[in-house]
Parts: sequence; structure tokens; C-alpha cells
Amino acid sequence: MDQIVYIIGQLLGIVAIALGFLSYQMKSRDKLVFVQFATAVCFVLHYLMIGAYSGMALNVISVIRNLTYYQLGKKGPVKRYWAVIFSVVMGIVGIVSWQSWYSVFAVLGLIINSYCMSFSDPQNIRKSILVTSPMVLIYDCFVLSIGGIVYESVAIVSAVVGVFRYAKEKALKK
Repeated sequence: MDQIVYIIGQLLGIVAIALGFLSYQMKSRDKLVFVQFATAVCFVLHYLMIGAYSGMALNVISVIRNLTYYQLGKKGPVKRYWAVIFSVVMGIVGIVSWQSWYSVFAVLGLIINSYCMSFSDPQNIRKSILVTSPMVLIYDCFVLSIGGIVYESVAIVSAVVGVFRYAKEKALKK
């Protein structure tokens, strides 16, 4: 039974990959944050099923953060104090769910991500992925999260594509 749960967990990581790739191609901040929410839900279940409890706990906070940012973003830019609150919560949850020294990579990556996801400009969010995803990738390698490894690698490539694609579109409009 444990092996079946592990396999289902790895499959959920693959679903998260597809959602994550889709999210970085979104043109609006709201759509990007919403699809990131769905990605985080899949990763919560994925990490739980493969026994990576730091990743699971941090992604639970990511789900709450993304829902909060999504709702706040409908009313205007997300206030920076929300970014600070979620960054502190990520740090606390990271300490409480600590697995090993490699957990620091996931904790730092998601603390920084909590701040960056509050940006109004999707282009800035994409750029932040180039900092945060490599940190989470290291954690994923240590917990053998196949979905996480592929996701963070694809996220880096997708963010680069998105940055250049939307920069090119902006330049053509001028």
C-alpha cells in the first residue's frame, strides 16, 4: 500500500508540472496566481504522499497565500505587509516542519517567493522564479521528488521564455 501511495504522489507531481508550466504563460497576474494555487494544491498532496513533510507544510501555506493574494489582487495591488506576513509564516512553518539541513533551500525559496508573488507585474513574478526555483530544486533533489525536480526545471525554462516573450511583445508595441 505504501508503494501505491508513493506512486500516486509522484503522479500528482506530474499533474502539478502541467499546471505550473501553464501558469507562467498567463498574461494577467490574477490568472497566474490562480493557476499557481492549483499547482500548490497538487504539490501539497504530492509531498505528503512521498513523505516530504517540509515541502508539504510550506505548500499548504502557499495555497493560503495564493488564495489571499488572488482575492486581494482583485481590489488592487497587494500591500507589502501581506508579503511580509506570509514570509514570516513561511519561516515559522519551515522551522516547525524541518526535516534536515536541505530543508533550508525550500524554506528560503518559498520565503522569497511569498514576497515576490505580491508583485502586481507578472513579468516581475516571472523574474523572481529565476531566483526561487533553483532553491526549491535543490530540496526536491534531496527528497527525490520527481515532479518537483521536473517542475522547478520547467519553471525556470518557462519563466525565461515568458520574460523574453512578453518583453518582445512590449517592444513591438512601442
